Amino acid sequence: MPVPCENIERVMEFLKVYANQDNQLFKMAKYGETYLSSYLCKHQFTQLSLDSIFKYGDNPTLPPELFKCVSVKHLSLKYNYLEKLPVDIGRLTNLEQLSLTNNKLRIDSIPHTLIFCKRLKVLLLDNNLLDALPGHLLNMKSLDTVHRHGNHNYFKSTFMWYNRDITGRIKSVDMFYEVIPSQKKTLQFWAAKSLISTQMNFFEDPSVAKTLQDYISEIYSQFLICDYCGGAKLGNHPGFKVITFKNPYLGNTCVPFQHWACNIDCAHNIETPARKEQIQSAKELDRHYESYINECQQEYQREMYGDADDRTFRCRCSIM
Repeated sequence: MPVPCENIERVMEFLKVYANQDNQLFKMAKYGETYLSSYLCKHQFTQLSLDSIFKYGDNPTLPPELFKCVSVKHLSLKYNYLEKLPVDIGRLTNLEQLSLTNNKLRIDSIPHTLIFCKRLKVLLLDNNLLDALPGHLLNMKSLDTVHRHGNHNYFKSTFMWYNRDITGRIKSVDMFYEVIPSQKKTLQFWAAKSLISTQMNFFEDPSVAKTLQDYISEIYSQFLICDYCGGAKLGNHPGFKVITFKNPYLGNTCVPFQHWACNIDCAHNIETPARKEQIQSAKELDRHYESYINECQQEYQREMYGDADDRTFRCRCSIM
């Protein structure tokens, strides 16, 4: 049942009352614990329906505590004007269905940490602002359903890139997005960058301290992750945008994917095998189509004239 979040004061009042009823539950003994995280963890929710909790003009920022309830299997965030999915989505390792329909998500709004959700089967991305799907979804072998209809310029992107040669599908990008200047980078920053580049699930690894996990989560959006080598580069690092296609893809036809590559070699290593697979899939579809047409023609012949033996019999009778 959706939590009544129409105004934050009511939610906080509810949590305070609950805390007074069970002081032992909310005893702040662990790093990062809050009323909300303790409440969620105690009750081990498996389904959170948080549709329409934000209105137009609100700041659609989701509390990080929501993503520390690792028992959640179904999370619905429809109709929330979300412009990005939090990096902390990667904490939900038991997540099986994620509903993001009717938001304002773009290609860079879906973090690479989503690949940590190894049990995710259903991903609903209908009616957002996507002109392609993020390339890292192809690494999520558990997915069996992806809905992507109703996205901004979706078909325009498909037809724009589909018939281009390799030089048209790899585009140099000087700066994917501008990184806000900050203070001198610390040892912790470079340690975090190294961990991100390994593509390990730093949320689950017991060797990564909780404080470092939270720090990585805070700075993760500053980086771009190469879809080939996994290297992490700051967002102002020059790189390459690569467009590939899967046809079919989980019940969808001709789906474009956008990847980021840190250098031209990585870009070619993404595009070349994808193009070969696309050509092979197209040939296979052509064979299926030709076989289907032949079957239809044969069925038509049988309905109109009967089978071969019947036609021979009628022919002999007419001669006699």
